[in-house]
Amino acid sequence: MTNTLTALVGPNWVQSAARVRQELARTAVARDRAAGTPTFEIGLLKEAGLLGIFIPEEHGGGGADFSQAAAVVGEIARADSSVAHILLYHYFGSIAGTRGENGFLGPRRAQRIARENLFHGTVAQAAYPPLISADPTPGGFVLNGSKPFTSGAAVSDVLLAWVQFGTGSVLNGADVSGQLATVHIEGGAAGVSFGDDWDNVGQRLTVSGTTTLTGVEIPVDAVIGYGYGVAPAEPADHLDVLYMYAGFAAIFTGIARGAFDEAADYTRARSRPWVETNYASAQADPLVLERFGQLWTLVQSAEALTARALAAVDEVRDRGAGLTWEQRAEAVTLINAARTHAGEIAITIASRLFEVTGARSTAAPEGLDRFWRNARTLTLHDPLHHKQTQIGDYVLNGVAPAPGFYS
Repeated sequence: MTNTLTALVGPNWVQSAARVRQELARTAVARDRAAGTPTFEIGLLKEAGLLGIFIPEEHGGGGADFSQAAAVVGEIARADSSVAHILLYHYFGSIAGTRGENGFLGPRRAQRIARENLFHGTVAQAAYPPLISADPTPGGFVLNGSKPFTSGAAVSDVLLAWVQFGTGSVLNGADVSGQLATVHIEGGAAGVSFGDDWDNVGQRLTVSGTTTLTGVEIPVDAVIGYGYGVAPAEPADHLDVLYMYAGFAAIFTGIARGAFDEAADYTRARSRPWVETNYASAQADPLVLERFGQLWTLVQSAEALTARALAAVDEVRDRGAGLTWEQRAEAVTLINAARTHAGEIAITIASRLFEVTGARSTAAPEGLDRFWRNARTLTLHDPLHHKQTQIGDYVLNGVAPAPGFYS
């Protein structure tokens, strides 16, 4: 059966992603149990040539639109949503400096990521304390501070960090003290350390623990952009949040598809008919068929709405500075709807699959519980009920989501 999301993509990238998915699936249960740093998994992505596809062609990348990049993410999520999660962050983080930011690094960073096949990580959560300080030095800035939930940072070749300029910071002759900025840091830079403190029930291979910067020195030309929130917002501001949430919808849809497919494989190969029936196999039981019909329909609904959301992201990107507030509000609302719906579907299927696979499938070595654990953990990232409220306020009261770090 055709996947609605992967049908949108040309054959090469999605076929490469499918091969990575198949390799990840072979060891998914053991790797989930062991957790740790996904060095092997990032190596597979590098070998498959998937890291540079979202970087524009003029900067040496594949020039994929977001629908294409997200379809790759969704394909990977069918086997391992942790790897899909940090790949998503890599994609939109790797184009930092190419979108007209007022910093000094410019597109050279993206060109290097594409040329050297580098993996990007982010030290983010810029919107709330604790903030990483960037205090002026004669040659640039010195960075100090810690951030939790830095998914993918510990396995990255290059980092982007959100920082706040300290007192006396000057750029281009202007005082930028107190302003938020994004800066580039080499993955192995002196003073960068990782807490190895991510031990959650799901998304166990995202290395989403704490990153600490202690006396990390950077030159002025490592500043990617600054002044966030100083000037009045424009409709095209903060597109990264659209990439993130539409990408989450693709991950949730991938989890739902992966859980459904694994449940179907298990049922065909190992499920037994209930002893009080006269059916020769579980596949012949009308109650099992009815459950699979329900679950398949749920997967289709998630795939269809997510595909619409990804198309909306591409439209927003194409409009650029011509994007209107109304067009942005429509896109954000559709993306939020896809993300909340796909998240709910992933949790539902990951739970209800046991109704068709049976009691034996709950054995720990089977690892079927990983789909629910991953979906449940990721849906708590900017909790979905807040997005539902935002959707309701827009459709009922016409209150558009204001551009920001979370909308």
